[in-house]
Amino acid sequence: MRKRVGVQFRKSRKTTYTFERIQGCKRCHTYHVLWDTHCENCGRAYTPIRQLSTAVTRRYVQTRFLLLGLFVCLAILSADTILQLALAFGIGILLFALFFVIQKRYGSYEKDAQFVRFLTSERETIKQSLVHHLEDIGADVKAERIKDAYEKTREIGHFIESDTIKIRKIMFLNHYVLRKDMELELDTLIPKTYDKDFMEYLREVIKVQPWLVKKAVLDYVKRYKAQILLLENGEQLIGQVAGAALRMKTYVEQYQELIIEFIDYLPRERLLRLAKMASTHRHDGWDRLYEAVKQRVDTHYAFDPDFKGLFN
Repeated sequence: MRKRVGVQFRKSRKTTYTFERIQGCKRCHTYHVLWDTHCENCGRAYTPIRQLSTAVTRRYVQTRFLLLGLFVCLAILSADTILQLALAFGIGILLFALFFVIQKRYGSYEKDAQFVRFLTSERETIKQSLVHHLEDIGADVKAERIKDAYEKTREIGHFIESDTIKIRKIMFLNHYVLRKDMELELDTLIPKTYDKDFMEYLREVIKVQPWLVKKAVLDYVKRYKAQILLLENGEQLIGQVAGAALRMKTYVEQYQELIIEFIDYLPRERLLRLAKMASTHRHDGWDRLYEAVKQRVDTHYAFDPDFKGLFN
């Protein structure tokens, strides 16, 4: 097993929507999804992509306003009588008022619609910027700047969902000592096929953040159980995953067979929790699980006071 080193990762930005991570340079017409605040080419401060779209929308509104003004001016200049002049002037004021009211009421909807069109039109340019970031990651790996490579890949992973990105992040993370205070991910790193590096990462995650084990991870372990058992201490690893599933009653119900099969590898505190749950829900379709837990307790913890009275 590789030697892990300690590290402090850069905090990842919290955003409501993924697009809020994108910033652009107005001068160079390039985009950026990392943490830099100024363009690497011209030094100009990056602008959030929503603001870039809003500026485009504002120009459209201004253009329509100017066209409306031009139309009113032409109508006034074309008037031959005072009545026509008054009508042109009055209709012009009415049109400007209507334009203002409509813009006030529906302007936000227009901004949203324009933003969708803007994103669509800029898709290829954004892709090129992501490719540029990937090239930077390649350079970081060659220079053994693994921390920088992981942090950049983590940010790009918000936009590119592929096994290549997932496995890269896993390999980078497996260089480091994982801690409880880290912003770790698990479900988002599950590859489509069996991956030994992912299992190594999973083993370390369970030690520090077992609450990250959810249905997707349990399904993955169940699907590739045969391959996992070929790993060193593979049975123990599956037992740890089964133990992490005891956080929720629904997981226990759904993965009873897995828990029963690897019950011998459950740590004592996990077995104690399972014993309490099994004794409470014995008549809820947990008969086989109840008997398996009882047998394990009777064999190894018969004189443990914490288990007393659970199977009377």
